[in-house]
Formats: sequence, C-alpha cells, structure tokens
Amino acid sequence: MRPGTDDQDLARALSVLHRQVALRYGAVAREAGLTLQQAELLCQLEPSAPSFGELARLLGCDKTNVTGLVDRLERRGLVRRAPDPADRRVSRATLTDEGREAGRRLREGFARVVAENCATLSASDRSELARLGSAAARALEERR
Repeated sequence: MRPGTDDQDLARALSVLHRQVALRYGAVAREAGLTLQQAELLCQLEPSAPSFGELARLLGCDKTNVTGLVDRLERRGLVRRAPDPADRRVSRATLTDEGREAGRRLREGFARVVAENCATLSASDRSELARLGSAAARALEERR
C-alpha cells in the first residue's frame, strides 16, 4: 500500500514538528547542563522506576546506551540504581532528590519555551494541538 498525499502531508508535518520541538527541548536541556538524551531519561523516571530495558524501549535506543546515560547521571548525583525486588538480576533507575528537582526544572523550562513560542496560537488552537498531539503519540506508541 502506497501512502496517499494526506499521509505524506501528515508525515512531513510531524517531521517538522519533531525537529522544532527537539531543538527547543535540547536548548532547555543544555541550559541545565544536560544532553537531550539525559534530559529525556530524567523525565522518564518521574514517577516510575523503570528497568534499563524498559528505559531503552521508552527512549528508542539500545540498553547499552541507557547504561552509559545512567552512569553519567549517577556520577552527577541525579540518578541511582536500585535492585528490582522481584528479580535481583534487574536494575532499576530511580531519581535522587536532586534529580527530581532537575526534572521539575526541565519540565517547567520546556513549558515556558513552548508558551513563548506558541504565543501566537489561540487558546483553542493550543488546546486542539495538545489533544491531537496526545492522540498521535498514543497511535504511534500502539504501533511500536
């Protein structure tokens, strides 16, 4: 099945949106002294404590990448490893108090950047974009 024009337009719009969001999220992460990937990992740890395998799936990367990210964040005092109570072979990543605060600042910083950059959209357009963005994210996640 060949994608139609509407599908191509949607793919193009999502691609451009992804690039613009990643640029802004990356800038917020750099302000906090983090890479984009480190910031994403920190935000995935609130409120859960996923295993490294679960983090790899959530972040769309290899488990060895997660190990390196956790190592660097652990050295900075933002993350710690915790054993899985059901399986000692599995490690889970958890936030320290400092990591929880860093994640809060990241989310607030990104919300501020989004508010500034989307100020020209009406309240109803912002609400509709949030609704459609959530629906698109769910649809993509279900097909992964």
